[in-house]
Amino acid sequence: MAPPQRARSLPRSAFTSSFPKLKTLTYTDNLRPSAPVPSAHFIRTLSWNAPGTFIATGASDKTLRIWNPEKPNVKHSTELKGLVAPVDCVQFHPFNENELASATHKDGLVKFWDVRTKASIGEIKVAGEPFQLAWTPDGTQIVVGTKDNNLIQVDRSTLKPISEHKQDTMINQSVFAWSGNHLFVTHDKGTVSILRYPSFELAHTLNAHAAMCMCISMSPSGEHLAVGAKDGLASIWDTQEWISLRTLSMDSVVRSVDFSFDGSYVVAGSDEDKKLQIAHVETGEIVHTIDNPHPASQVAWHPCRYVLAYSAASQGLKIIGGVGFVYCFGNFVFLLGTQHGHYSILNPYANIMDVQAPINPASLFSAKGLSVVITGGGSGLGLAIAAALYQNDATKIYLLGRRSAVLTDTIRTLEASPSAPQKSSILAAIPCDVTDSASISAAVDRITKETGYVDVLINNAGVIGPENREGIYGATSITALRDALLYDMPGWDTTLAINTKAVIGVSAAFLPLLEAANARRGWASGRVTGSHNPRTQDTSVLAHLGLDADDDRLAQIITVASVASVMRWCSAGLAYNASKAGALHLGKMMASFLAEWGIRSNVLCPGPYPSEMTARYEGRYGTNQVPQGRKGGINDVAGTMLFLVGKGGAYVDGQVMVSDGGRVSVFPSTY
Repeated sequence: MAPPQRARSLPRSAFTSSFPKLKTLTYTDNLRPSAPVPSAHFIRTLSWNAPGTFIATGASDKTLRIWNPEKPNVKHSTELKGLVAPVDCVQFHPFNENELASATHKDGLVKFWDVRTKASIGEIKVAGEPFQLAWTPDGTQIVVGTKDNNLIQVDRSTLKPISEHKQDTMINQSVFAWSGNHLFVTHDKGTVSILRYPSFELAHTLNAHAAMCMCISMSPSGEHLAVGAKDGLASIWDTQEWISLRTLSMDSVVRSVDFSFDGSYVVAGSDEDKKLQIAHVETGEIVHTIDNPHPASQVAWHPCRYVLAYSAASQGLKIIGGVGFVYCFGNFVFLLGTQHGHYSILNPYANIMDVQAPINPASLFSAKGLSVVITGGGSGLGLAIAAALYQNDATKIYLLGRRSAVLTDTIRTLEASPSAPQKSSILAAIPCDVTDSASISAAVDRITKETGYVDVLINNAGVIGPENREGIYGATSITALRDALLYDMPGWDTTLAINTKAVIGVSAAFLPLLEAANARRGWASGRVTGSHNPRTQDTSVLAHLGLDADDDRLAQIITVASVASVMRWCSAGLAYNASKAGALHLGKMMASFLAEWGIRSNVLCPGPYPSEMTARYEGRYGTNQVPQGRKGGINDVAGTMLFLVGKGGAYVDGQVMVSDGGRVSVFPSTY
């Protein structure tokens, strides 16, 4: 699955003028430079780790070495020992920067290594002779290709095979789509099989070349697929239309092919060609040629910089960049270690915000394409939120509440609006008691059957609870104060159940549907942990959903608390303040523990808004009550909510949005 859009690619002119100036470093473990290096020690497999801080090399003589790309001296490298057979393939974990997998066909072993301990942390002996590896994007499984044309699905945690899938023709290399839903496999008859994953069912066969397809690579954006073949060609394919856009010609068999970190450039390595040609993906133009004394069969771009690693036969590993790596700092990209040790700006546009891009409020503050669930959606703020989303292109809005008649009236009211969209079946009512797990499950089951996903869950259901404010502030004796505090204690249970406990009960029940919404938008599913490993997104699916190419919103839970959550003044009753403070804190906590699962959590704290709860209160306020002087209106709640659910709020997570006309500014509060 493709990661979010990265820095814009270099203009070709800037790349052409800057890349050749980068220093090329040689990494060799031959302690006697004058001595000949046996061919068995030539590099036959390369792999960068996720942040590009290590690069692994493997050779036929059982040498598996981890290099520090900034320190070419062999003393700064690490040899992973314990292999008893030639190294056929090495592949770093997709986001665990310290984990590496290796395949050795002669002993049938796939081993997993921790580069920090320099030791194997597990192994599995598979049927057949393993020679190729492909990690699933979430790193939970690895697919092993064997020389008897088997694809073996292996669970990483248990180190046990899950399934085996015999292929009709010879296989060479495989790569996953960034979504993890498809596996691309090259074959000897010039074809590429597109297999559904994890079923391994054939979805499509790509007739890519006239000769055996040897290698394959998916661009970081997921827009292009590169295939190298025995006919000396590397073809670039559009993954939307599945048409060949252009080819890169080599002198012999193409053994490896790879895209630059931003997908703008492609390079291929071959058995006999002594030239490495870097081509611009969109035009096919050769922007730079690297002349070598020996063929370079293995090539690998750095995962996040314009740095290229390649094999160099007897000369070992070479990296164009070395100490001249490209580093991002603030809004500029620098080349370090260039001429005379000075810093020079490579491209001031590669990592800055594009201020010339169109900024469209209608796109930033839109519910377009969203499936939304609103608890307590029949009145008050729930009704106002529903109106805002309904009039701004939400695909489906489920209104949950205990009173069926109220929900039905709400839908009639919204659909009768002159601003209502000319669409049917957007609004749906589901009777639901948020304190009853069976009722919640029934709502989840219905939504699962009807849409199968929920982009935004809004926990809005709430009650006032025991109202003892006047008794507390009007008490004239300590016994009167005591009685006010103890007023309707049983009512606390209902208040906490609806305002606080239900936040977790409802949120938990809808988590699978929220994750399904992420998957629908191309996001990798499951838990993603660690540094330098953002959750990946296959942006190619967005166009099919009618969404913008830069739409990287993750599913979201919005909990409607109250300014009472943070005020030390009792607005209605102690139970209300306490229950809403609990709801606020639970919303913050969910943001923290759901972060690794790709689900956002934000909290809305409204001040006084028109509702059944506030109908008895006068709508005029002094500057010592609400500086704005009034209750909140539809524009206030709509603007805040459309920001949170729209692209404009995609970068907001774990935050508390206060919409109160300045109320907490003039009352003692903890906000």
